[in-house]
Amino acid sequence: MAIATHTAPAYGLVHTGRLQVIGHSRRLAGRTVRSWFRQPWIEVTNVFIPHFFLAVGIAGFGFLADRGFGVSNYLGFLVPMAVLQIVAGPSSASGFAIVSDLQRGYFDKLLLTPASRWSIIFGRVAADGLRAVLYSSIVVAVALTFGSGVVAGVGGVLVLLLMAGLFGVAYSGVGIFIALRTASAEAAQASFMLFYPLLFMAPAYVPREIFSDWLRWIATVNPVTYMMEGMREIVLGDFAASAAVEDVGGSAAAIAEAAGNGWDPERVILAFVAIVGFGALTLSASAFALKRRAG
Repeated sequence: MAIATHTAPAYGLVHTGRLQVIGHSRRLAGRTVRSWFRQPWIEVTNVFIPHFFLAVGIAGFGFLADRGFGVSNYLGFLVPMAVLQIVAGPSSASGFAIVSDLQRGYFDKLLLTPASRWSIIFGRVAADGLRAVLYSSIVVAVALTFGSGVVAGVGGVLVLLLMAGLFGVAYSGVGIFIALRTASAEAAQASFMLFYPLLFMAPAYVPREIFSDWLRWIATVNPVTYMMEGMREIVLGDFAASAAVEDVGGSAAAIAEAAGNGWDPERVILAFVAIVGFGALTLSASAFALKRRAG
């Protein structure tokens, strides 16, 4: 008499595996979040520095912005710069955390547990994405308090914070890759330093239309440019359109209407494309480095 056997469907196994990755990632993300409260002064520094650059930028260049390139709301113009900076700093710190785990032997112990190896990366970047949203909320709140405004409204603020969170996930991959490949704290430190060339070769303080030809070319191939311009579109609308109305002697109401009507969703879409593309590159590199180290 033949005994019937029953084989579990493959999709059930896949589903279980995904649940394990999610569960393990959540626990490791929780470990990262708890570490923030153990060193609060580091977090205070991470929040203070971008606001310092924001204040200095307004004090140093604000009076030239209107006459130089037609931006009367220079605070709003600088908000994307501050958001990207406040995200990149803490996200790059993931590299230091990974190096610390490697040096203390925690990372090797983690590889011996049933925890999914993918969760080592996913848990870390998920926490960085959360921190990016929280810190960016502070920047936006401060900017709104001092009158930056947001042309795209409440929905635009939510989209901007989503961009910030995704960028936090993407930039976290840079530090993780360097840490897993080198296990060096000095090399991990470079992950944040790499952001400054990307930031200052993008239209951080002035529009790229007034760049020199060579710098404009670099800005065109720099993904941070599109992230910054997408966020700026949400905050200011099309400031070029409003400047054109102002040049022909338009009223204040007409200038504001031109900015609002000139809000270009295409720039926002390009920003998301840049963030997703950058994240695909950095997280793929991190996954490759993890595979090499884990064996």
